[in-house]
Amino acid sequence: MSGKSQNAAALVMTLGATAAAKKVADSVWKAGSKGKTPPTDPTDPDVELREAILFAVISGVVVSVARTFLARKLAARERRELRAERSALPQR
Repeated sequence: MSGKSQNAAALVMTLGATAAAKKVADSVWKAGSKGKTPPTDPTDPDVELREAILFAVISGVVVSVARTFLARKLAARERRELRAERSALPQR
């Protein structure tokens, strides 16, 4: 894959992983709070500060873990491609 197409694919995969992670964080929140919807606006005065902070921590952890796994997967694929390119070069 060329550099630009590789970057575009990584961006699309990162956005997808982030969206999936958000759904997971929302599900974890609902399960832990007995069905209560997750806070969407932490500045809303109706949202308790404790809830806003707790949801920020949960969603931040889930998104960061998903992005880390994706980055490691993409890096491993890139290393494999580089090794394959090097082995395809004529030997001197």
